[in-house]
Amino acid sequence: MLNVTRMKMLREVAARGGIAAAADALYLSPSAVSQQMAILEREAGTPLLERHGRGVRLTAAGESLVTYTDRVLATLEEAQAELADISASIAGTLNTCGFPTAARALLVPALALLHGRHPRLRLHMNDLEPEESIPLLKRGEMDIIISYGYDRLPEREDPSIERLALMTEPHHIALPIDHPEAMHGGPVNLQDLRDEQWVVGRDGSPFMDVMLRIANESGFTARVDLHSNDYQVILAAVEAGLGVALVPPLARFSTYPGVVFRDCADVEINRHVVAVIRKGSARAPAIGAALAAIREVAFGKSG
Repeated sequence: MLNVTRMKMLREVAARGGIAAAADALYLSPSAVSQQMAILEREAGTPLLERHGRGVRLTAAGESLVTYTDRVLATLEEAQAELADISASIAGTLNTCGFPTAARALLVPALALLHGRHPRLRLHMNDLEPEESIPLLKRGEMDIIISYGYDRLPEREDPSIERLALMTEPHHIALPIDHPEAMHGGPVNLQDLRDEQWVVGRDGSPFMDVMLRIANESGFTARVDLHSNDYQVILAAVEAGLGVALVPPLARFSTYPGVVFRDCADVEINRHVVAVIRKGSARAPAIGAALAAIREVAFGKSG
């Protein structure tokens, strides 16, 4: 019989591209992970990993087993959720996470609702970017996260998780109040800002990637020397006259007297905010209650 814990470990090795990286993510030693992979190969009766450069990659049998691992874990989540549903007990511990803007605007108000409605539920919260939080969700260290994506950056399908739509945010262009394009009240063309410095997210973030994509589609290479994943830092830089930026509504929770916001006339940029859970876990009472509270808050924001 294949061991589910070792199957999950194999999936982590595949995702990380090596034993050492997987061991670090799992808080184990590389030798412990190697030993468990050797046992799993004996259980499977065939090699699951092969050397590739300085790391390892899945064999055909390994790829097949990882696919089945996602299915097995989803079924186990459904079973656990159904058992919890039968007991109808909204108690225990709920681990939540959101990217910083959503953590402030959506997650904190939702957790306040949960705290009032289900005082026996112990709530944990963190704020992380999607590329950091989704691996934690898949490993079972988080139960529900709030993530985002852009319509110009298609999401890669992942059979182990579910994304549940919360809201869509059209982006606006933030300009210093004395910028020539801020002097009139109408929309601004992205093309007219081709020579500007853009304040964007960190390297590798979706916010950074979408800015580069839309600039390329508009026929220019964006200058992106100023980076932050904190919109309050981004807006402070715009207010100081250091550059311009794309900003979603959730980021605008205060007044910015030195910043003017304008619609983008020639490009539509939408950010899709989603709740993400492990596939099969939606029926768990605590997760269901959390989803309901987050949707309630998101509806109030978007409505």
